[in-house]
Amino acid sequence: MRIKSMELAWIVVKDLKKALKFYTETVGLKLIEENEAFGWAELQGHEGGARLGIAQENSEEALKSGSNAIVTFTVENIEEAINDLKKKGAKLRGELQEISGHVKMQSIEDSDGNHFQLVQKLADF
Repeated sequence: MRIKSMELAWIVVKDLKKALKFYTETVGLKLIEENEAFGWAELQGHEGGARLGIAQENSEEALKSGSNAIVTFTVENIEEAINDLKKKGAKLRGELQEISGHVKMQSIEDSDGNHFQLVQKLADF
């Protein structure tokens, strides 16, 4: 497995709108993308750089607001990367998810129980 880049870290919040206001008005980040249907937004500095993802807390996910940040690693082929990690004993969290035409994602747990995510882009964004 070869990691192409690290472009995004994300957090879980109780109130997406309130968090967006904080990160844009208080912190000074620029809103790049918002998808209310998925409870998701991405922000970035005004001169680029890595993005901050913000996810709306929901009862279906084990992650709760205020206690985490998830680092994402972009790979060329997520299925190959998942198979490689499984062979090396990594623990998968949930199933491979796909947002059609946008991205494939798989959550992984490291040896200390920290979560990270592999991502394969399906389109340039």
